[in-house]
Amino acid sequence: MRRLVRMERERAPFQPTCSELVLKIKGDVYDIHTDYGDDLEWFAEAIKSFEDVPKITQEDLVLIAIDEDHLREVLQRIVNFFEIEFVDNIGGGGNFESVMWILYQYVLYKNGLIKEFDPQKIIWEETKKFEEVCYTLDVRAVSDEEHRRILTEIGALDEEELEEDECEDSS
Repeated sequence: MRRLVRMERERAPFQPTCSELVLKIKGDVYDIHTDYGDDLEWFAEAIKSFEDVPKITQEDLVLIAIDEDHLREVLQRIVNFFEIEFVDNIGGGGNFESVMWILYQYVLYKNGLIKEFDPQKIIWEETKKFEEVCYTLDVRAVSDEEHRRILTEIGALDEEELEEDECEDSS
């Protein structure tokens, strides 16, 4: 059974060279280097393949402006609709809010609530309130087995780490 996780921003005592946020979205793995605008732009381009998005109305936008709980509800709808699952946060940092901001802007665009979806203009434009709400969302985590498989596939686990994991699993 998959566990529900609360997304957290891991504070490192140093700025990691790169934070990788590994997520499953609609069943596909996304390995996003969230410290780099190019990778966030790549992600924004990749999600354009999603034709269906959750319905968000003009009324939702009005309520979001005055009610943080409504923003949370709309963002949770996005998490649920896109079946976002947490895999790993490699290197600390994570920047889950950056990924959610891009998805949110895309959903607004697909619902006709904003005129354009230009990744270069929207990256790192989220507000502090938006960021804080993102870390209160309920996101499912992949199983331990799937976690290990995905990290191996993307080259984030080496043989030594795999052996350590297997030893821990057998004890």
